[in-house]
Amino acid sequence: LCDTLNKRTLKKNKETMRKHFLIFTLLIFNVSVFAQKKQNKKRTPPPIKKEYEIPPVIQQESRTQNEMEYHIVAPMSSLTRINATKTNGEEIKIDNINELKTIDFSKIKKLNIETSLSDRFLENEILEKILNETTQLEELKIRNFTIEKFPEIKGINKHLKVLSLEKANLKIIPSSVSNLIALEYFSLDYNFIEELPTSFSQLKNLKKLSLQNVEFSEFPKEIFDLNKLSVLYISGNYKGKNRIKEIPDNFYSLSELKEFTVKDAGLSTLPKSISTLTKLEKVDFSSNQFEDFPEVLAVIPSLEFVPFTNNPLNWEKFLKSIKSIKWRGLFFLNGTGFSKKQYEEIQKILPKIDVYYDEMND
Repeated sequence: LCDTLNKRTLKKNKETMRKHFLIFTLLIFNVSVFAQKKQNKKRTPPPIKKEYEIPPVIQQESRTQNEMEYHIVAPMSSLTRINATKTNGEEIKIDNINELKTIDFSKIKKLNIETSLSDRFLENEILEKILNETTQLEELKIRNFTIEKFPEIKGINKHLKVLSLEKANLKIIPSSVSNLIALEYFSLDYNFIEELPTSFSQLKNLKKLSLQNVEFSEFPKEIFDLNKLSVLYISGNYKGKNRIKEIPDNFYSLSELKEFTVKDAGLSTLPKSISTLTKLEKVDFSSNQFEDFPEVLAVIPSLEFVPFTNNPLNWEKFLKSIKSIKWRGLFFLNGTGFSKKQYEEIQKILPKIDVYYDEMND
């Protein structure tokens, strides 16, 4: 029995020693590997710092010893875009504006010419050809090309429905523009136009007219003959001196008007006939000289979107004027000089209207 117990104990001790030996061997191996990695890490030379390489699309221009300026140089083709759509729906891209001198416009339905550069001119020869020789063109948009003169429209044009000449440095619109009898959308934004020709009133199919950032000193009366007009945007040049200070009381003829804007002007009152515009949904009279909210706007129940920012509002007058508001929607009052507490009081008076103001972002 004793011999058996001794044999078992000896066997057990051998197994225990074997386990300890394996654990010790693994421990020594791990320590050795860690030391080797650390030694290799010390011997590995630090990476060589590469000097910053300017990408090929960036040019470096030295202005002073302590100042460096970088300009992104994009391909010319990405800065000037000329796209056309044929009557069969095929879209084509024109690489050079001079190609417009020889292109066959008889099958062109839409033409878009725009540039991001500030020194581009569109020759009168090209624009005159587009407006007078095209037989199927329905849409023409030109942006940021200086046009020395709006060409005369030599005959009745029954096809052109959309015309946009934005940032073209135009000063005068010829009386022959009335020959564009099919025109439904006309934009002359960011030009130096001071008035519209009398014949402008003959554009009877016009539905949307945008005259933003122009040089009007008076509200163009020709607009009141455009009885299909549903959208009218007018704003002055905020850097210029000319300002529209009053609006004629002739809105009875514009019963289809849904959006009406007169910004960056000198208005302090509005004519009563505006209250008859029962389809009006959006009005924007920001950056004027109003001290209170016009009653003619307060009583139009169809209004939904009303920016009225940057006006020198008188707190007592304004507070009294908004109590007669009958519409509901969005009311923007940024830049009016009121405190957050005053804006909160306005919101309490108008529980069915969402009032937006500067401090809401605080």
